[in-house]
Amino acid sequence: MQKLKIGFLIPYSGVFKNLRNDFKQGAMLALAQRTPNCRIEIIEEFIQTGGQSFVENALNKLALFDQVDMIIGVIGTKVTQNCLEIINKYRIPVAIANLGGFVPTYQFRSDYLFYTSLDLWKSEWVMGKWAQREYGADPCVSLSYYEAGYNMHECYRYGLHAAGASHVKLNFINGMTSMPNTLLLINQLQMLMPNHTHAMLSGKEGEQFLRYYQESKISSRTALSVAPFMTDECLETSDLFVTNLTSAITWTYTLETGANQDFIQAYESNYDEKPMVYSMLGYEVGLCLSKAIRGHEDKKITRDSLASALATITCLGPRGEINLKTTPYQSSHPVYVRLSQINCKTGLVENKVIDQDPGISWEHPEMLQAAYQNSSGWQNPYLCV
Repeated sequence: MQKLKIGFLIPYSGVFKNLRNDFKQGAMLALAQRTPNCRIEIIEEFIQTGGQSFVENALNKLALFDQVDMIIGVIGTKVTQNCLEIINKYRIPVAIANLGGFVPTYQFRSDYLFYTSLDLWKSEWVMGKWAQREYGADPCVSLSYYEAGYNMHECYRYGLHAAGASHVKLNFINGMTSMPNTLLLINQLQMLMPNHTHAMLSGKEGEQFLRYYQESKISSRTALSVAPFMTDECLETSDLFVTNLTSAITWTYTLETGANQDFIQAYESNYDEKPMVYSMLGYEVGLCLSKAIRGHEDKKITRDSLASALATITCLGPRGEINLKTTPYQSSHPVYVRLSQINCKTGLVENKVIDQDPGISWEHPEMLQAAYQNSSGWQNPYLCV
């Protein structure tokens, strides 16, 4: 029987309160389904909100002291890139997952680095293009100081331009406080009166903004699209203010593909709960890792052999084909435009797919411009605060 020791790096998230279990359950479901004859030992490391020092310490401990064969975790793109020296030094395969708030760059690659992401930067580009074609001229972006620390708003702007927008108005909350005040955004929208606005907010700010928007008179004048986690199933809400809003994402619970339905059925059967986005990302990593393990047959698993195997593997997952390699990274999953509704059976929010777009490559000059012009930005993975 094969033996494998895996280190898990798990951050904190206020939005995804069950991130730890969601991610680990997704990965272990795939491993248990596909490699039942492998004995797996897990060592978990809590990396706070994913800052570089926490990640560096965890990588060093797992690779040097715990002697794990592989590391899996939810880590920010920029922090991961800054940790490549450690990863390469130990020649240890590291598979990271995140929501994709940052566009990858040519520096984000290694023979030992493997990556899967929701690619929110690409989803926001699609949302901008879709909204401009649907609602016409005079667009506006409403966002917070936090969301502005990633590449998503710039990618949305490039999407607007791809559909013919000549300009975009910026509606911005400066600063971060424990008590949100999105009324400032509403007041500004009442002055600007754009044809449509895209709300790029999260947590309490997003919830408050949607209430103000529905209560104000601007809802009949200004169409609204939102960042996906303002109306996602992870909120488990039945409030009517989250209905009839469009968002864009590369995976959604209601995706009607055979592989996605198989994943959902297996996950709910094993854990008696609905899979969230981190469940799906963990499952993708687990699928590729299980195939790499099976490829060893009677050969001993080593860090180098795992890295070599993972670099050649393609699997069929809930979103379609998965390839985790970063030499170079491939973001080939389509983007789904969704409309939020309340499910009449459960009474909870549910997103219906209403359109699909192939998206854009991270190597497109405009996407790279969005990536490189943001020289700093937050260290933590998006929504891991």
